[in-house]
Amino acid sequence: MWPKTELVDLLGIKHPIIQAPMASASTPELVAAVSNAGGLGSYGGAVTPPAKLRQIIKQIRELTDRPFSVNLFAPAEETCEFSSEQKTLISKQLIKWHNEIDAGPVPEPIPIIGPFVDQFAVLLEEKIPVFSFHFGPAPLEAIHDIHAIGSSVLATATTVREAEILVEAGVDIIIAQGSEAGGHRGTFAVPYEHGKIGIASLVPQVVDAVTVPVVAAGGIMDGRGIVSAFALGASGVMMGTAFLACPENNIPEVYRQAILKSKGEDTVITDVFSGRPARAIRNRFTREMENHRDKMLPFPAQLSIGRVLRQISAQQSNPDFVSMWAGQGVELAKEHPAGELIEKIIQEFKAVTASLQVK
Repeated sequence: MWPKTELVDLLGIKHPIIQAPMASASTPELVAAVSNAGGLGSYGGAVTPPAKLRQIIKQIRELTDRPFSVNLFAPAEETCEFSSEQKTLISKQLIKWHNEIDAGPVPEPIPIIGPFVDQFAVLLEEKIPVFSFHFGPAPLEAIHDIHAIGSSVLATATTVREAEILVEAGVDIIIAQGSEAGGHRGTFAVPYEHGKIGIASLVPQVVDAVTVPVVAAGGIMDGRGIVSAFALGASGVMMGTAFLACPENNIPEVYRQAILKSKGEDTVITDVFSGRPARAIRNRFTREMENHRDKMLPFPAQLSIGRVLRQISAQQSNPDFVSMWAGQGVELAKEHPAGELIEKIIQEFKAVTASLQVK
């Protein structure tokens, strides 16, 4: 049925649909449901401690015998430097919001990503089928080790040059992330503004520049999006926002309701939540923190220091301070179990391709 089969053959899957990793939203249940339905389920492991990551992998394997992926951030993203003056400035700003919703004291920034070396060691020891990386490639020796156990490597590019760098590093599959995509931008080799290329422009350029399979990511929500991705030359798609309305994920109910009610124009690319640009649903925090950009900490400390504010806001069903990552296709989100969603998408793909046949 699929016009290109490089991706499904390489990954050993039935359908060229990859569920985006979505750190803190993905669960073993979501990963397994997608893989059991013939796609590639993915777990966002960047903020999961190594011991817990091993447990998650075992849980996934108890739920499916199909291929799956685990995603990590490039090791350069684990640490950041900031002064005590910077921390004081952001803390004073956050105190106001903490007091307003009775969230207690502003926490100290703590490491919440990695450590990459230990996380990677777990993935290697567990011999997961597919490794996925964001914010750049893994170290060359790590990619060599992945290939040595017979596994594949995915990584995100937002420009042609980034795609070429990834291929040079040994990456097997390029995720071409258009500017429509929800969550963190994967840009790593150019200024963020240079990586704001829409999927319709980015995918064919990347396809022409590299010889490995290219996966289209950004704003794809249904069978129509998959048809368009193949028309652009992609070998498959990565979908994140489409799976946020599924019951198997781990997002707060206030976030889920926002997904089901929001429109494409309700999202914005902002770095105020984490210190790195990411597309999210606009809320009070994105609006008010934009006026205090001089107080922000670098990534990932900005993400860390806001963790209690986000948690308490979500517990109160208050969307004001919750980071609700979502792409521009959010208005098309529908509340289906993951397996049913994939089957629905496939039927849509068949209907659209049939309607396009020359009579």
